[in-house]
Amino acid sequence: MTQKRLFYFDMAKGIGIILVVLGHVEYISDELRTWISSFHMPLFFIISGMIIYFKNEIDQDFKTLTMKKFKMIMIPYISFTIIYTIIDILNLYLGKIDITRFIKNILDGLTFYGSSVLWFLPALFLSEMGFIYITRKLPKITSIIIIFAMALLAYFLQIKISDFYSVYESNLLVTSLIDFIRVFLRASIAMSFICISYYSFHYFQNNEAFSYKELLVGILFFIINLFLSQLNGCVDFHFIILENLALFYICALLGSFGLILICKNCKYFPQIGFLGKNSLIIMCTHVNCYILYASILIAWQIDSLVTRAKSYVFLFNIMIFTFLFETILILLINRFFPFILGRSRK
Repeated sequence: MTQKRLFYFDMAKGIGIILVVLGHVEYISDELRTWISSFHMPLFFIISGMIIYFKNEIDQDFKTLTMKKFKMIMIPYISFTIIYTIIDILNLYLGKIDITRFIKNILDGLTFYGSSVLWFLPALFLSEMGFIYITRKLPKITSIIIIFAMALLAYFLQIKISDFYSVYESNLLVTSLIDFIRVFLRASIAMSFICISYYSFHYFQNNEAFSYKELLVGILFFIINLFLSQLNGCVDFHFIILENLALFYICALLGSFGLILICKNCKYFPQIGFLGKNSLIIMCTHVNCYILYASILIAWQIDSLVTRAKSYVFLFNIMIFTFLFETILILLINRFFPFILGRSRK
C-alpha cells in the first residue's frame, strides 16, 4: 500500500470519532442517534482488521506483537483509568457522585470492563490478539467458523446474563463478575468484524486508483444503511444491546464499508485526518474529562445571545468547541505527556 492509501483510514477514523462525539450529545434526534450507533463503533474494529492485513501482523512474532499492542492500547487504558479515578475523587469530594458509584467505577477499571468510553480499549486489544492467535493456529475455514461461533455465542449469552444482572444489580461483587464476562463477550463480537475486514481487504489493496464505481457503491451502502438502521433501532456496543442480530451486522457492514469506500475515493482533508490519527485521545477525553460538557455550556451561552438561531446552529457550536478543545489537548498530550499513550517523548 502506498502512503496515499493510508490516508483514507485516517479520514474514516476521523469521521468515525466525530460521530462518536455527536452520538454522546443528548440533544440530537433519536433517528440520528440510531443511524450513528448502527456502525460507528464496528467501524473502528473493521479498520483494525484491515490494518492487521496491511501490516502482515499474522506472521509477526506473537510475543513481540502482544507487547507492542499492549503498549499501544492498554497503557492508554491504564493511564486514562487513573485520570478518571482522580476526577472521580474530586467529584466524590464535591458530592457529585456517591460512594457506591465511586466504588463501581473503580471495579470497572480493575475488571477491564472500562469506566465509560474506556470499554473500547480492552475490547480492541482482546479482539485483535484473539483474531491473530486463532488465525495463526488454525486453518482459514476452521478459524472463521470458530470466530463467528464465538460471536453468536456471545450474543445469546449476553441476553441470558442480562436477566441475571438485573436480579443482582445491587450486589457489586456479582455485577462486577458479570461485567468481567462481558469484556470477553464484547471482544468476541468485535473479533468477527476484524475477521470480515481482514479477509475482504485484498479488494481494497487491488484497487488503488480512484473509482467512480467504488464511490457510488459507498454512497449506496450509506443510503441503504440509513433506512435499515431505523428498522433495527438504536444499538449500543458498550452494553451489547444489538437488537436484531442480522440487521445489526448488515447495518454495521454497510455503514462502515460505505464510509471507507467514500473516503478512499474522495479528496483527503488533513483536518479530518488529524482527528483520525488522534482518535484515541478524543475517544478517551471528550466525555469524562468534561470537554463535551464545557462545549455544551458555551453553546448554551451563545444560544441565549443569538435567540433566533436554529437548533442545528446549537449543535454546530457544540461540535466546533469540542474539537477546538480536543485539538489543544491533543497537541499538549503529544508534546508533553506522550507516556499517557504508551509512547516515548520525541
